[in-house]
Amino acid sequence: MAIQAQLHNSENIGFPFCSSSSTSPQDWMMMMPTAAVPNPSCGGGVGGGFNQFCFNTQQKQRIHQFQNHHQQQQQQSLCFENSVSVQDEKQRQEIDHCIRSQNEKLRLLLQEQRRQQLEMILKKIESKASTLLRQKDGEIIKANNRAMELEILLKKLEMENQAWQRTALEYESMVFSLNNALEQMREKATASCFFFNNNNNGGGAEDAESCCDVEEDHHELEEEENRVIGGEKWKLCKSCNSGDLCVVFLPCRHLCSCKACAAFLDSCPVCLAPKKASIEVLID
Repeated sequence: MAIQAQLHNSENIGFPFCSSSSTSPQDWMMMMPTAAVPNPSCGGGVGGGFNQFCFNTQQKQRIHQFQNHHQQQQQQSLCFENSVSVQDEKQRQEIDHCIRSQNEKLRLLLQEQRRQQLEMILKKIESKASTLLRQKDGEIIKANNRAMELEILLKKLEMENQAWQRTALEYESMVFSLNNALEQMREKATASCFFFNNNNNGGGAEDAESCCDVEEDHHELEEEENRVIGGEKWKLCKSCNSGDLCVVFLPCRHLCSCKACAAFLDSCPVCLAPKKASIEVLID
Protein backbone atom coordinates (compact mmCIF):
# COMPACT_ATOMS: atom_id res chain seq x y z
CA MET A 1 0.00 0.00 0.00
CA ALA A 2 1.54 3.33 -1.10
CA ILE A 3 1.23 6.42 0.96
CA GLN A 4 2.01 9.83 -0.50
CA ALA A 5 2.30 12.97 1.57
CA GLN A 6 3.84 16.38 1.21
CA LEU A 7 5.18 18.05 4.28
CA HIS A 8 6.14 21.71 4.80
CA ASN A 9 8.36 23.00 7.57
CA SER A 10 7.85 26.17 9.54
CA GLU A 11 10.31 28.06 7.31
CA ASN A 12 8.34 27.26 4.12
CA ILE A 13 11.12 24.86 3.04
CA GLY A 14 9.25 21.88 1.57
CA PHE A 15 9.83 18.80 -0.53
CA PRO A 16 7.67 15.97 -1.75
CA PHE A 17 7.36 13.05 0.63
CA CYS A 18 6.66 9.68 -0.97
CA SER A 19 6.71 6.39 0.77
CA SER A 20 5.59 2.80 0.40
CA SER A 21 6.18 -0.42 2.16
CA SER A 22 9.47 -0.74 0.22
CA THR A 23 10.64 2.87 0.60
CA SER A 24 13.71 3.31 2.80
CA PRO A 25 15.29 6.45 4.26
CA GLN A 26 18.04 6.29 1.66
CA ASP A 27 15.46 6.33 -1.13
CA TRP A 28 13.80 9.27 0.54
CA MET A 29 17.15 11.11 0.53
CA MET A 30 17.51 10.44 -3.16
CA MET A 31 14.09 11.93 -3.86
CA MET A 32 14.89 15.19 -2.08
CA PRO A 33 15.42 18.23 -4.38
CA THR A 34 18.96 19.34 -4.91
CA ALA A 35 18.21 22.79 -3.58
CA ALA A 36 17.45 21.32 -0.24
CA VAL A 37 20.76 19.44 0.02
CA PRO A 38 23.52 21.65 1.48
CA ASN A 39 26.65 22.10 -0.53
CA PRO A 40 29.87 22.65 1.32
CA SER A 41 31.39 24.54 -1.59
CA CYS A 42 28.70 27.18 -1.43
CA GLY A 43 29.26 29.14 1.67
CA GLY A 44 31.09 26.38 3.43
CA GLY A 45 31.95 27.17 6.95
CA VAL A 46 30.30 27.31 10.28
CA GLY A 47 27.07 28.66 8.84
CA GLY A 48 26.81 25.88 6.33
CA GLY A 49 27.46 23.18 8.97
CA PHE A 50 24.79 24.57 11.24
CA ASN A 51 22.25 24.62 8.43
CA GLN A 52 23.15 21.06 7.54
CA PHE A 53 22.78 19.96 11.15
CA CYS A 54 19.39 21.61 11.46
CA PHE A 55 18.23 20.05 8.22
CA ASN A 56 19.42 16.61 9.29
CA THR A 57 17.57 16.94 12.58
CA GLN A 58 14.31 17.89 10.89
CA GLN A 59 14.81 15.14 8.33
CA LYS A 60 15.33 12.53 11.03
CA GLN A 61 12.20 13.68 12.83
CA ARG A 62 10.16 13.43 9.67
CA ILE A 63 11.64 10.02 8.88
CA HIS A 64 10.83 8.86 12.37
CA GLN A 65 7.27 10.16 12.03
CA PHE A 66 6.96 8.44 8.68
CA GLN A 67 8.16 5.16 10.12
CA ASN A 68 5.73 5.43 13.00
CA HIS A 69 2.90 6.24 10.63
CA HIS A 70 3.91 3.38 8.36
CA GLN A 71 4.00 0.97 11.28
CA GLN A 72 0.58 2.19 12.41
CA GLN A 73 -0.77 1.64 8.88
CA GLN A 74 0.67 -1.86 8.83
CA GLN A 75 -0.73 -2.59 12.26
CA GLN A 76 -4.14 -1.28 11.19
CA SER A 77 -3.97 -3.40 8.04
CA LEU A 78 -3.02 -6.46 10.08
CA CYS A 79 -5.75 -5.70 12.58
CA PHE A 80 -8.26 -5.31 9.77
CA GLU A 81 -7.18 -8.58 8.19
CA ASN A 82 -7.29 -10.28 11.57
CA SER A 83 -10.72 -8.83 12.28
CA VAL A 84 -11.97 -10.01 8.86
CA SER A 85 -10.60 -13.50 9.43
CA VAL A 86 -12.04 -13.51 12.94
CA GLN A 87 -15.42 -12.38 11.63
CA ASP A 88 -15.26 -14.98 8.89
CA GLU A 89 -14.41 -17.71 11.38
CA LYS A 90 -17.13 -16.49 13.70
CA GLN A 91 -19.70 -16.47 10.92
CA ARG A 92 -18.58 -19.93 9.81
CA GLN A 93 -18.92 -21.21 13.37
CA GLU A 94 -22.34 -19.58 13.67
CA ILE A 95 -23.44 -21.18 10.38
CA ASP A 96 -22.12 -24.56 11.52
CA HIS A 97 -23.87 -24.16 14.84
CA CYS A 98 -27.11 -23.20 13.08
CA ILE A 99 -26.83 -26.20 10.76
CA ARG A 100 -26.13 -28.53 13.67
CA SER A 101 -29.02 -27.05 15.60
CA GLN A 102 -31.38 -27.46 12.63
CA ASN A 103 -30.16 -31.02 12.10
CA GLU A 104 -30.73 -31.83 15.74
CA LYS A 105 -34.22 -30.30 15.64
CA LEU A 106 -35.02 -32.24 12.47
CA ARG A 107 -33.70 -35.44 14.01
CA LEU A 108 -35.81 -34.92 17.14
CA LEU A 109 -38.86 -34.09 15.02
CA LEU A 110 -38.44 -37.23 12.91
CA GLN A 111 -37.86 -39.28 16.03
CA GLU A 112 -41.02 -37.91 17.61
CA GLN A 113 -43.03 -38.56 14.44
CA ARG A 114 -41.68 -42.11 14.28
CA ARG A 115 -42.55 -42.65 17.93
CA GLN A 116 -46.09 -41.38 17.39
CA GLN A 117 -46.53 -43.59 14.33
CA LEU A 118 -45.27 -46.60 16.25
CA GLU A 119 -47.65 -45.82 19.11
CA MET A 120 -50.58 -45.60 16.67
CA ILE A 121 -49.60 -48.89 15.03
CA LEU A 122 -49.22 -50.57 18.42
CA LYS A 123 -52.60 -49.28 19.54
CA LYS A 124 -54.25 -50.64 16.39
CA ILE A 125 -52.51 -53.98 16.81
CA GLU A 126 -53.47 -54.16 20.49
CA SER A 127 -57.09 -53.32 19.64
CA LYS A 128 -57.29 -56.01 16.99
CA ALA A 129 -55.44 -58.49 19.18
CA SER A 130 -57.75 -57.83 22.13
CA THR A 131 -60.79 -58.31 19.87
CA LEU A 132 -59.41 -61.57 18.55
CA LEU A 133 -58.51 -62.71 22.05
CA ARG A 134 -62.02 -61.98 23.27
CA GLN A 135 -63.46 -63.95 20.37
CA LYS A 136 -61.11 -66.84 21.01
CA ASP A 137 -61.94 -66.74 24.72
CA GLY A 138 -65.63 -66.95 23.86
CA GLU A 139 -64.97 -69.87 21.52
CA ILE A 140 -62.90 -71.60 24.19
CA ILE A 141 -65.67 -71.12 26.75
CA LYS A 142 -68.23 -72.53 24.31
CA ALA A 143 -65.95 -75.45 23.50
CA ASN A 144 -65.42 -76.16 27.21
CA ASN A 145 -69.16 -76.03 27.87
CA ARG A 146 -69.78 -78.33 24.92
CA ALA A 147 -67.08 -80.70 26.14
CA MET A 148 -68.65 -80.75 29.62
CA GLU A 149 -72.07 -81.44 28.11
CA LEU A 150 -70.62 -84.25 26.01
CA GLU A 151 -68.85 -85.70 29.04
CA ILE A 152 -72.09 -85.62 31.02
CA LEU A 153 -73.97 -87.21 28.10
CA LEU A 154 -71.24 -89.83 27.72
CA LYS A 155 -71.41 -90.71 31.40
CA LYS A 156 -75.18 -90.91 31.16
CA LEU A 157 -74.97 -93.16 28.11
CA GLU A 158 -72.38 -95.34 29.82
CA MET A 159 -74.64 -95.70 32.84
CA GLU A 160 -77.62 -96.51 30.60
CA ASN A 161 -75.50 -98.98 28.66
CA GLN A 162 -74.45 -100.69 31.86
CA ALA A 163 -78.08 -100.77 32.99
CA TRP A 164 -79.19 -102.26 29.66
CA GLN A 165 -76.40 -104.80 29.84
CA ARG A 166 -77.50 -105.82 33.31
CA THR A 167 -81.09 -106.01 32.08
CA ALA A 168 -80.04 -108.11 29.09
CA LEU A 169 -78.10 -110.44 31.34
CA GLU A 170 -81.13 -110.76 33.59
CA TYR A 171 -83.32 -111.57 30.61
CA GLU A 172 -80.82 -114.04 29.27
CA SER A 173 -80.68 -115.72 32.68
CA MET A 174 -84.46 -115.75 32.84
CA VAL A 175 -84.73 -117.21 29.33
CA PHE A 176 -82.11 -119.82 30.16
CA SER A 177 -83.93 -120.85 33.33
CA LEU A 178 -87.23 -121.03 31.44
CA ASN A 179 -85.65 -123.18 28.77
CA ASN A 180 -84.26 -125.50 31.43
CA ALA A 181 -87.63 -125.75 33.13
CA LEU A 182 -89.30 -126.47 29.80
CA GLU A 183 -86.80 -129.20 28.95
CA GLN A 184 -87.28 -130.80 32.36
CA MET A 185 -91.05 -130.78 31.91
CA ARG A 186 -90.73 -132.29 28.46
CA GLU A 187 -88.46 -135.04 29.70
CA LYS A 188 -90.87 -135.77 32.55
CA ALA A 189 -93.84 -135.93 30.16
CA THR A 190 -91.94 -138.19 27.76
CA ALA A 191 -90.95 -140.57 30.54
CA SER A 192 -94.52 -140.72 31.83
CA CYS A 193 -95.93 -141.54 28.40
CA PHE A 194 -93.32 -144.22 27.82
CA PHE A 195 -94.10 -145.81 31.16
CA PHE A 196 -97.82 -145.68 30.40
CA ASN A 197 -97.40 -147.39 27.02
CA ASN A 198 -95.28 -150.20 28.46
CA ASN A 199 -97.75 -151.06 31.18
CA ASN A 200 -100.91 -150.62 29.12
CA ASN A 201 -101.58 -154.39 28.82
CA GLY A 202 -100.94 -155.14 32.52
CA GLY A 203 -103.98 -152.98 33.26
CA GLY A 204 -105.85 -153.22 36.44
CA ALA A 205 -106.99 -150.48 38.61
CA GLU A 206 -103.47 -149.35 39.34
CA ASP A 207 -102.64 -149.00 35.65
CA ALA A 208 -105.76 -147.02 35.03
CA GLU A 209 -104.99 -144.89 38.02
CA SER A 210 -101.42 -144.46 36.85
CA CYS A 211 -102.62 -143.51 33.41
CA CYS A 212 -105.01 -141.07 34.89
CA ASP A 213 -102.18 -139.68 36.96
CA VAL A 214 -100.03 -139.40 33.86
CA GLU A 215 -102.79 -137.70 31.98
CA GLU A 216 -103.34 -135.35 34.87
CA ASP A 217 -99.62 -134.69 35.06
CA HIS A 218 -99.48 -134.08 31.33
CA HIS A 219 -102.42 -131.74 31.57
CA GLU A 220 -100.80 -129.93 34.46
CA LEU A 221 -97.56 -129.70 32.45
CA GLU A 222 -99.37 -128.14 29.53
CA GLU A 223 -101.13 -125.73 31.84
CA GLU A 224 -97.81 -124.91 33.45
CA GLU A 225 -96.22 -124.32 30.07
CA ASN A 226 -99.13 -122.19 28.95
CA ARG A 227 -99.09 -120.33 32.25
CA VAL A 228 -95.33 -119.76 32.44
CA ILE A 229 -94.26 -119.27 28.85
CA GLY A 230 -97.42 -119.64 26.86
CA GLY A 231 -96.44 -122.92 25.19
CA GLU A 232 -94.39 -122.87 22.02
CA LYS A 233 -96.01 -119.62 21.01
CA TRP A 234 -93.81 -117.66 23.39
CA LYS A 235 -91.02 -117.81 20.82
CA LEU A 236 -93.15 -116.08 18.17
CA CYS A 237 -93.30 -112.33 17.61
CA LYS A 238 -96.26 -110.66 19.33
CA SER A 239 -96.73 -108.39 16.33
CA CYS A 240 -96.54 -110.66 13.27
CA ASN A 241 -96.87 -114.05 15.07
CA SER A 242 -94.32 -115.55 12.69
CA GLY A 243 -90.86 -114.22 13.47
CA ASP A 244 -88.67 -115.38 16.33
CA LEU A 245 -88.54 -113.27 19.46
CA CYS A 246 -85.18 -111.57 19.74
CA VAL A 247 -85.83 -107.92 20.74
CA VAL A 248 -86.51 -106.55 24.24
CA PHE A 249 -88.42 -103.27 24.40
CA LEU A 250 -87.41 -100.64 26.94
CA PRO A 251 -88.35 -99.40 29.47
CA CYS A 252 -91.09 -102.03 29.83
CA ARG A 253 -88.51 -104.86 29.31
CA HIS A 254 -90.86 -107.11 27.35
CA LEU A 255 -89.36 -109.68 24.99
CA CYS A 256 -92.09 -109.26 22.42
CA SER A 257 -90.83 -108.59 18.89
CA CYS A 258 -88.73 -109.95 16.09
CA LYS A 259 -85.93 -107.98 14.51
CA ALA A 260 -87.96 -107.04 11.43
CA CYS A 261 -90.96 -105.70 13.37
CA ALA A 262 -88.86 -103.88 15.97
CA ALA A 263 -87.80 -101.31 13.37
CA PHE A 264 -91.42 -100.29 12.71
CA LEU A 265 -92.98 -100.55 16.18
CA ASP A 266 -93.20 -97.39 18.30
CA SER A 267 -94.78 -99.09 21.32
CA CYS A 268 -94.66 -102.43 23.03
CA PRO A 269 -97.26 -104.85 21.51
CA VAL A 270 -97.78 -106.43 24.96
CA CYS A 271 -98.33 -103.43 27.25
CA LEU A 272 -98.56 -100.67 24.62
CA ALA A 273 -95.92 -98.65 26.49
CA PRO A 274 -93.98 -96.17 24.29
CA LYS A 275 -90.72 -97.62 23.07
CA LYS A 276 -87.66 -95.57 24.05
CA ALA A 277 -85.05 -98.15 23.13
CA SER A 278 -84.65 -101.79 22.22
CA ILE A 279 -82.06 -104.51 22.79
CA GLU A 280 -81.48 -107.56 20.62
CA VAL A 281 -80.90 -110.78 22.58
CA LEU A 282 -79.75 -114.23 21.53
CA ILE A 283 -82.05 -117.14 22.41
CA ASP A 284 -81.07 -120.77 21.83
